[in-house]
Amino acid sequence: MNQDDFEISVEVSDPKVQSGLNKYTTYSVRGMDKNGQFDVIRRFSDFRLIRQFLITKWPGCYIPPLPPRKAIGNMDQKFIDDRMNSLQEWMRIMAQTKYFWYSEEFQLFIKSNGDIEKALSQVPKLTYDEIINKYQDTFTDLSGREINRELIQKITDFHQFLKRVNPMVENFKQIAKNIAQAKQNFQEQMANFLQNQLGAYEQQVLLEFSESQDKLVIQNIKNDEYPSQLLNNYINLLQQNEFQSLYQEIKKESKQVRAFLETMIQREKYEQQKVVYEQKQKELQIQLQEVLAGKSSIKNIFSTTKKEDQIAKLQVQIDQVCKDIENMQFICDILTVLLGYIEIDKFKLEKQQNYYRLAKSLIQYEIQLNQASEEFWERVQQNYNLL
Repeated sequence: MNQDDFEISVEVSDPKVQSGLNKYTTYSVRGMDKNGQFDVIRRFSDFRLIRQFLITKWPGCYIPPLPPRKAIGNMDQKFIDDRMNSLQEWMRIMAQTKYFWYSEEFQLFIKSNGDIEKALSQVPKLTYDEIINKYQDTFTDLSGREINRELIQKITDFHQFLKRVNPMVENFKQIAKNIAQAKQNFQEQMANFLQNQLGAYEQQVLLEFSESQDKLVIQNIKNDEYPSQLLNNYINLLQQNEFQSLYQEIKKESKQVRAFLETMIQREKYEQQKVVYEQKQKELQIQLQEVLAGKSSIKNIFSTTKKEDQIAKLQVQIDQVCKDIENMQFICDILTVLLGYIEIDKFKLEKQQNYYRLAKSLIQYEIQLNQASEEFWERVQQNYNLL
């Protein structure tokens, strides 16, 4: 069976706090892929390690970010559960990208028992030729794609865009957090007001004024099945907070923007390395010209090496640098095609779909909440004698 046809199953579960001087939480990572079942124990730092390893092994490929670290309160059960769910989502995304999942390093992560850092340290560092061959084998559909001025400009513009909006997203995250907290405070107080405070006021104050249980509104609602259902429905919706989901999504998007910037910086590093090699090539060529002309330089004035040997050595160094420049150019071209034809468009589409999904959920919730509120208060107004 082709690895693209096998449906990978993966579950992150069973969080356990490990006692000791420095407490930490472990998670079970279980599932099955085309190579068989896996069942390992991993801690959060192991997830961070494999992600960083993937960034190194797959330059120019977008690696989704992990949930943030937390120095204080990281042993709280809610935080542990939320992190477990986030790690589950991260593993689900990784399972959708088969070339990551079936890479040597990721297979070690899900199948190697014991110290994952030690296991990963045994994976040899890729040479430039190996990176080129791996990308050519993995991204066969990109073969022959044109690199033109428009493609370069697309990458440059998107890089500048991300750097420009990154602080804006951070600010929006704080605004969403404030709104979510304010909304939660208001709805908790409203639910408490309807469930407890209003009824207590009627029993302890209004009853004295009205001198009749029949004229108590909330108590009579609770004794009347249909209005009571309307009240419970309203309170149940008040106890939810979709704006918290908005905050969490913006918080996630903030990390995703930074992660994609990290991806684009990988390409820049190879571009910069190519410039370093080109400068080295120029320096070696100048040295070779000086030796051929019989000129002395600081580097060779005290050398006892014969002129012929110096020329041969410099030529070998120049040939190697030329090879390095060629490899750098090849890798830069691959990363340019990868970013320009796949990663940027994929990232944009994902952000767009996430926003529409979240907006739809938020709109539906607000409509349901307003409808529940309107139905409840209309029923109160219709059925009870309010002076």
